[in-house]
Amino acid sequence: MMKVLVFLLLCWCYVKAEDTGQPAGLMADCPGMNRTTKLSEETKRSLTVVVASPSPGLFGYRETRCKLSTQGAACAAKHLDLRKGRTQIMISGYMDGSFSPMVRSFMALYLGLGRNVIVLEIFPILVRSYPIAARITKPLGELLGEFLAALTFQGLSPRRLELVGASLGAHIASYASDTYRRLTGRRPDRLTGLDPAGPCFRNVPPASRLHAEAADNVDVLHTNIDGFGIADPLGDVDFYANGGEYQPAIKGDFIMPCFQLCSHVRSAFYWLLSYNNPDKFVAVQCDSVADARIGDCYKGTLRTNVLGPKTNFSKPGVYYLPTNAVAPYYMGLSGLKKRKFGVNDYLMTPAPDEDMII
Repeated sequence: MMKVLVFLLLCWCYVKAEDTGQPAGLMADCPGMNRTTKLSEETKRSLTVVVASPSPGLFGYRETRCKLSTQGAACAAKHLDLRKGRTQIMISGYMDGSFSPMVRSFMALYLGLGRNVIVLEIFPILVRSYPIAARITKPLGELLGEFLAALTFQGLSPRRLELVGASLGAHIASYASDTYRRLTGRRPDRLTGLDPAGPCFRNVPPASRLHAEAADNVDVLHTNIDGFGIADPLGDVDFYANGGEYQPAIKGDFIMPCFQLCSHVRSAFYWLLSYNNPDKFVAVQCDSVADARIGDCYKGTLRTNVLGPKTNFSKPGVYYLPTNAVAPYYMGLSGLKKRKFGVNDYLMTPAPDEDMII
């Protein structure tokens, strides 16, 4: 009898337990995110951009550094052919800078396409505790927007202007685009967010982070939505790679855990490889983020899109992007078939059917 009473009591406590809802996510709120943050004049004078353009010669491009100001826009205009080709703005993430191998890989990609390249140098200013760095993104983005507006008056067309931002850089790009629109009345042609930062941005108003109105076409790649990224769809087209939470990784026959930082950075690798394989990163449209998270998007007629330079913005929505666990990651048309073991099917590949002797 006593056992029955204890069991019933436990059941009652379970039923009465308060439902606390979905997890808040990593650092959902940070102090001061909705307050004004200003940069001193001395700090503003220290900010720069790296300007590069294709050029004949030993390195295939020329590079210079200009101030992040209206005067710096005149400096950039002297070194760029703004009336020819596209101009690519690059903004990296927390604790990164123009010197990093990843940023240099992006520069090589875009210069190889014949584009002008402008890299916002964020390292000196964002080397602070993360909540402070998150607050700095807005005034920094506004300065970049003023710089781009001044560059437009030097001949830059918004129809040939693209921005790509990773992590915190995605929000900086959005602030810059909003400022650019306010000053010019036009929006950049395209803005791409690579796993936009979630910590400190999960509960801010939509206009205070990357949003779909920032550019004519906004696409977002999510690779670590519960950690360093953000789960909410933020663009016209949102890709959730392997559900968007963690990315698969295998080295040889060994599973290599790809947790928060690894999954967060993987967005940059997918993006770089998508330019070399513009039709291969095939994604399937989903009815919701919840469906994308578990890859439950294969019911009825499949609606597809591709990550990269050929993304079709006339087909907006949430997309599940399956990948392989090894480079070059893309699945091509084989990604149109639902995986037998869901998003973690790669865990099954090292186990052959026959007996093993190890």
